[in-house]
Order: sequence, then C-alpha cells, then structure tokens
Amino acid sequence: MRGRTLTSLAALAVLASPLMSQKPATRPAPVAAGIDIPVARKAVVTIQALDANGQLMASGTGFFVTEGYVVTAAHVLEDAAGCRIEMSDGQRQRCSVAAADTAKDVAMLMVSGRPAVTLRWGTSESMKDGDDVTVISNPLGQLPGTVSRGIISASRVVNGTKLLQISAAISHGSSGAPVLNARGQVIGIVRSTIEAGQSLNFATATDAIRNLNNDQVAVADGQALLTPKNIVNTASSSARASMGSPVSLPQISVGQTITASLSGTDSLYPDTTFYKMYQFTTTPGREITIDLSSSDFDPVVIVRGEGLAQSIVNDDGGPGCAARVSQAFVARGPYRILVNTTASPHRQTGRFTLAISEGSQHVQDRSENDCSAGGGGSQVAGSPVAGSRSPATTIRVGETINGTLTSSDSLYPDNSYFKYYQFTAPAGRSVTIDLSSDEFDPVLIVRGSDLSSSIINDDGGPGCYSRVSRAFSSTGPYRILVNTTSTPERQTGHFSLSITEGTKPVQDGSAATADCQSTNTASSSTASDAPHAIDVGQSQQGRLSRGDIVLDSDTTYAQAWTIQGRANQTITIDLESDAFDSYLFLRGPGISSGRDFQDDDSGGNCHARLTATFPQAGEYEIVVNTAGGGHYVTGAFTLSVTSGSKPKSVAACRRSQ
Repeated sequence: MRGRTLTSLAALAVLASPLMSQKPATRPAPVAAGIDIPVARKAVVTIQALDANGQLMASGTGFFVTEGYVVTAAHVLEDAAGCRIEMSDGQRQRCSVAAADTAKDVAMLMVSGRPAVTLRWGTSESMKDGDDVTVISNPLGQLPGTVSRGIISASRVVNGTKLLQISAAISHGSSGAPVLNARGQVIGIVRSTIEAGQSLNFATATDAIRNLNNDQVAVADGQALLTPKNIVNTASSSARASMGSPVSLPQISVGQTITASLSGTDSLYPDTTFYKMYQFTTTPGREITIDLSSSDFDPVVIVRGEGLAQSIVNDDGGPGCAARVSQAFVARGPYRILVNTTASPHRQTGRFTLAISEGSQHVQDRSENDCSAGGGGSQVAGSPVAGSRSPATTIRVGETINGTLTSSDSLYPDNSYFKYYQFTAPAGRSVTIDLSSDEFDPVLIVRGSDLSSSIINDDGGPGCYSRVSRAFSSTGPYRILVNTTSTPERQTGHFSLSITEGTKPVQDGSAATADCQSTNTASSSTASDAPHAIDVGQSQQGRLSRGDIVLDSDTTYAQAWTIQGRANQTITIDLESDAFDSYLFLRGPGISSGRDFQDDDSGGNCHARLTATFPQAGEYEIVVNTAGGGHYVTGAFTLSVTSGSKPKSVAACRRSQ
C-alpha cells in the first residue's frame, strides 16, 4: 500500500465490466513451467510520490506493460506534485501521468527509456477462486523485488464491481504491484487491505486499465493527479518552503472575461497539446457558464475540483467550435480550468477568450454540433484550419461501408490513423457494429454525449476483427472511429464497417486473444474462416483442423457455430466425435462463463451434451472444442441441436485414445 492510510473495503466503489472467458471455468488451468521471478522483477518498479520541493512523500509499486508506460494504483500519487520511478537496477527516472481512473484506483504513467522487461496482460475472468497468484512489490518502500504467494480467496462484487480478494501478503508500499497468474500474466493491480483481519487484501481487475490512455476523460483525470500543491519561496537560498499553501494560479471570477494566448512555452498535456490553467471559486448551487473560444485553434475546456467525480471535459458545446460548460457546482471550490485544444492539428497555439458568466446557457450535444468555423493564425501549410471540422460520413443501421485508411487520415494520440463515421441509434434496441480488415488489425471506438467514456474494442469479433454490440440509451448521434492497433505502427488498408440490428457475441480477454491469429495480410484468411451456422432441429457434419483457432490456455483447437436463439427457449446440443474427446460450450447475450453453459461427457461415450435455455433473444455461438488428453487434436465431428431437454449420462469417459 502507499505510505499513508489504507482504503477500507466499504470504500472500494469502482466500475469494471466482467469479461466472458472463452475457456470454460470448470476446466483445470494448464500446468505452467512457473514464473521466472528474476526476469519478472526487472519489470517491477518503485513509484516515488514527490512534493513540490522534490522531497519523497510516499512510495508504492508499479510495473512496465509496454515501452514508455508504467501501471500503478492512482492513490499512490494522491496529493503529490511530481513522481519518479526507481527501477530494479537502482536507476531513477522522472515520470508523468498519461491517464488515470481515480474511481477505479488505477493510473498509467509515462516514462522515458526502454525497460529491460515488460509484463503481459492476462484476464481476471479466467481466474477461479483458489487459483494460485504471485505478487512482486516493494513493501515499506525499502524491500524491492519482494515476492509473496497466495490464492484468490474470493471474487467479490462491491458496488457493482468485481474485485479479487487475495491471500498473498502485502504491506504499505505494495499498492500498484502486479498480481500474476501461474503463467506470469498480470490479472490484478494491488489496491488495498483491511488491517483488522488477516490476509484481507484486494486487487483491481486488470480490465480497468486497458486502453486507459486512449480515453479522453481518463487522460483529463490523470492530469489532475500531479498538480503542485505548495509554493517554494526562492527569494533566498535559505528561505524555507511555505508548506500547505495553495499554488498561485491565475484567478478568474464569475462575471470576468480573460483574453490571453496559448504558446509553445505552455505546459504539455499527455496527448502533447498545450494548456493553461486558471482557478475560480463560486457560490455552491449557483448556475454558472464557462465559455472558451478561439479563432486560432479548436478549444477544449477541462474543469476539475473537489466534489467532482471526474473531470468535466467539453469540446464544441458552445457556438461554432467554442467549448462550453454550464452547471451548478456543489462546493465553493477552488476549481481549476484548463484551457486546452484538440489533439489534431498537432500542438495548436494562438489567442483565446475565457469567460465565466452567471446563469445557465445551452450546451450543444453532438446532434446539434455546428463546428465549421474557419481558423486563423495557427494554420499549418497543407493541414486543415485549426478551427475547422470536416463533417463525419453517416452510416445507417443495416448498412455496410467499405473504405480505406490512408496516411492522409487523422492521427490518434498513439500515432495510429483513424476515420470518423456518424450514426443514429434506435434508442433502447440492440445493434452490433462490426469493423473488419484483412490488411490491418482494426480497433473500433464509439463515442457519444451520453456515454460516460468511449467504448473501445479490439478483437471482439471473429478473428482479429472488432465488434461492439449493445443497446444505446438515446438516438445519438454517435461517432464511430475506425482505428488500428498502435503496433505495427501507422497501419493502413481497406476495411469494412457495418451496423446490424440485434445482439451478437463479443469476445473478451483470453477468448479474443486466442481467436486473433491474423497476420495482417489479405492472404491470412483460410477456408476455415468461413462462418458456420446451425439451426434448431439440424444436424451438421464438421471437422476441427489446424486452420481453426487455438486456445492459448491449453493449446486445443476450437470452432464456433452461430445459432439464433429465442428468449427462454430450451435446446439440447450434442457433439459427437470418434476422433477426439468432445467438449462444447455456449456463449452469447446474457451468458457469462459458468458451468450451466458448458459440457464434457454428458452425452455418454466421451461425447458432449449440453441442455441450455437462452436468457434472451439474439445470436449465440456454440463452440466445438476438445477436452484434455492431447494438444492440437483434430478430426471429424457431428453437431446436433434439438428442441427441449435430454437426459445426461453420468458414465465416466473411458475411451482409449
């Protein structure tokens, strides 16, 4: 934990979406060779929280997940003005915050240099109570590389969030440490302990940190972590710091208007945009409006302060391309305003006007957006004017658009290319958005004014394709970003974007990783990529082959068959094979991993039989798989689906292989 007070279980209110594991939960985890502790230690670092004088305030633990990024617990940097990391070899580096979700207590830090080792992500949903875990941390900030082992004592849901309760020993200074599974993959981030009991330790699921640095709200939240809290009196070398006094930020009052300029000497935001910071106080409960406008750049206004669950971020809420926030604040403050810009064009500068007025004014949502004004002085040759926006192409439900990402498209903060599309959703009804490409690894991003954060999906569809399937609370409009993974760098090529009515299965975690076998070339598709489908009352012949997907967890092949289900409809699925020990499971809307939707030997003679009731209407997937006893087993099979239930066999599988 950090070197301050520890968080109690009752205070752990976070939001995390449980992932559905493609591998059935009841199957034993494969025997692993174990974690190479000396190697894993090289990826684990000590996080040092610094005050405004550069003095150590507290310490915690973090770990490298990729070059340039370290993950830790957000509370390690609470009240800090700066941070640095100390690596396993004793080398120290300054760090900054790329993004954070303080509600989930996770943060992603940026550091320079190349780490000796990075850790791999795992998925917490693949873990079961009783599974072994390992923690590598720096207890008390003085014992780096300390290894403790334990088990997952329980998987708990606190305020709607799944947390891993672990028995591995942790202490002050362990906050932010990686919780590793038997394969050395990160499945949790050490968060807190309850000192009144024994081994009552908790970790945040790793899924909370995925794509954090691509979320604008998380980027804004992260920027608030490292704000100088103290003034250092530099009048003489012997002068002492005035500890505890607020930083002298430029003040703006309600009813005041400030005209100033953003320049290349201003502070840099994590997305490399410039910003200036102002401070204001207000009467609690009084409606005020904050307007930020510029004819030189596309403005973004960010508001932070006590009592705000997260940073308020607005782009284009005012007239034209101006930004606007209009609301009542529950406390007096002080609150901070960040005068910021959009990330594209790169590093915009120029004159701006910031005003705070009393009373509420209309804030435009995306459907009313009128951002089309031309810009001025900061235009770059060959680039669009800073204040201008090209209208997004509209895609309708039921439509498919074929397009191409090129090097002339917009750049995302991670330097990947993207294209914008816009759609209107049927409010309250499920739709599925699919993005596919055989020329790049696609990433799908959906944004909307009523979404608390961007929806980001990679590999949720078949193969390496992306998929978002859900009901939207309003008609929108919503924006779709056709994007790519950041590795390989700056991918381009043809893609297909489609929106269909209804729900389809979305793969997450290990299931998505196992399915994604693309080589990012058009030639990577094979005949086995063709979709398989079956209806109730049908019997189909098939074959598991080396062209099918491989499950990383146990190196078995798997093949998915789609079936349309009706709510509360009961079916029996039979999988028979003379070539392998049959194993099947069902996944789709309303189904999470569990024993009720998987089977090994209930069909007798080592065949699989699963009787299940569809929780809701939609498209489901029956996954044909093999049971333990051999790696990479292939062969012919028969898949049948009948209406109603059938008795299960209790005979043990005796087939000789």
